[in-house]
Amino acid sequence: MQLFKFDWYKIVQALSLDIVAGAVVFSLAIGRYYGVEIPLRIVICLSIVIWVIYTFDHLLDARKIKGRPSSYRHQFHQKYRQPLTIIAFLVSIIGIINVIYLPKAVICGGLIGTFFLLIYFFLLQKKSFWAKEFYIAIVYTFGIFLAPILLSQQYIQPVKWLLIPQVFLLVFSNLLIFSWFDFLKDKNDGYPSMIIHWGITNAEKKINLILAIGVIFNISVIFFAFNEATLVIQLLLILMYVLLIMLFMHDSLFRKDDLYRIIGDGIFFIPLFFLIYASLRQL
Repeated sequence: MQLFKFDWYKIVQALSLDIVAGAVVFSLAIGRYYGVEIPLRIVICLSIVIWVIYTFDHLLDARKIKGRPSSYRHQFHQKYRQPLTIIAFLVSIIGIINVIYLPKAVICGGLIGTFFLLIYFFLLQKKSFWAKEFYIAIVYTFGIFLAPILLSQQYIQPVKWLLIPQVFLLVFSNLLIFSWFDFLKDKNDGYPSMIIHWGITNAEKKINLILAIGVIFNISVIFFAFNEATLVIQLLLILMYVLLIMLFMHDSLFRKDDLYRIIGDGIFFIPLFFLIYASLRQL
């Protein structure tokens, strides 16, 4: 018996809508942590940018794969390539119009991000480009921190700056674990990844090391948590790591019905608890 029988959830995952929602929640939580209220226009713009990036990324991947892709996500983008391309362009236009009304600082930051994205899509055309997970982690981290940092009107404590590399390591770990789960599918489709480049055995050692560094980093920061908000967000990050470690250690359990993707993408909704807690405690 399948855990999720309904195609709607598979479609939500294929369209990366869960990733978009998780990124928005994470960015709002970071904003609250930095004492920033993120305007609705920026939330809309962030959602559009992330969705368009992931959609074009999957469309390019699906186009490269000869024959029927192994993953449902790439099958979906291959089958509906034309309508998805049109929708992505239309949504991009809406995003560009929306950018006009954003604060100048955010626009300038967005232009820097756009430059890095152009480099990324250029590198995707190179068969030798294998560090995709690393680059995506950088872009993702840049995107969710952009508004909270640029809109902050107060001094950001050093301990709060540490959240940037912490989130990067978390996102990077998540992407590596996903690629590790998809090793055979990606190899069959000729789809490059850091896991394929490293080799499965070497990759497992590297993932274990990165997870260990991430957890130790979070635990270390707790000793410098000078306020309640920092303590809470660090504990939530550790919880996110615990779930990733659980996926990695018990892979056979979570492969069925792509449960690893449901949990792996779902961890990015955990910062929602920080938003609720901060509101109740008026942090």
